[in-house]
Amino acid sequence: MIETIYLASSSPRRKQLILQMGLNCEVIQLDVPEPMDQNHHASELAEYLSELKMEACLEHPGLYPPDAVLLTADTLIALDDEKIGKAENREQAFAMLKRMQGRSHQVITAYTVYPVSGGTFITGYETTDVTFSPMSDIEIDEYLDTEEWIGVAGAYRIQEQGGKYISSLNGTFYNVMGLPINRIYGILSRL
Repeated sequence: MIETIYLASSSPRRKQLILQMGLNCEVIQLDVPEPMDQNHHASELAEYLSELKMEACLEHPGLYPPDAVLLTADTLIALDDEKIGKAENREQAFAMLKRMQGRSHQVITAYTVYPVSGGTFITGYETTDVTFSPMSDIEIDEYLDTEEWIGVAGAYRIQEQGGKYISSLNGTFYNVMGLPINRIYGILSRL
């Protein structure tokens, strides 16, 4: 069994989830743009962004050993026909939450696993339906004051204070956190 994953992600939640699986996690810091191309289906876009991050990782082979198993991931929100990533500022975060309150949206997390010493990209995705309770503008502002919205798709964190606004979930909780650990564990077990 693989003991250490090299995670090309600055997300502390993804690192936490890898550790939760009983694996060691080494983080590779990369800054990769995440263009929200509205012409792609949400799952295709998430997979594209995950593979884009993996390709960027492969451009820096000095950041990991030659027998490493690399992991990248990308999480985005699909609401109606729009793909939503991270809010750039508080105003965008407010607008995102305002649109989602009292409605359902899909959280798509795509992942790419790559054994450097031999293999191909293993890319897939998981989708979870999330429904928000109705929120007043005051509740949205109070939530934004927590600053949980910074650096996360859809401007909320289900595992923190944002969870109190979630009325239902259809799919995996961990997928909404940023990594479908059951699928990742299955892939790693086969490797």
